[in-house]
Amino acid sequence: MGTSIIITPRVIDTINSLSDTDRTTISNALSMEFILGQNPEYTLTPMQNIIYSVIRFYVTQDTKRHLAINKTTC
Repeated sequence: MGTSIIITPRVIDTINSLSDTDRTTISNALSMEFILGQNPEYTLTPMQNIIYSVIRFYVTQDTKRHLAINKTTC
């Protein structure tokens, strides 16, 4: 990604609402993609891939929104 990412309460609440197994797996997948730059899809079950896609969408949209707000206020 090459830039900052924003983890909002919406993302944290969504992750915390998952089962222990899914919470760990999804958190690891987020780290794989946004910190290590690796594709985490092969580590996820089909259902986890769907959940991950939603959470990833939240992260990318929240980050874009935050960057747009900061760009206009600077």
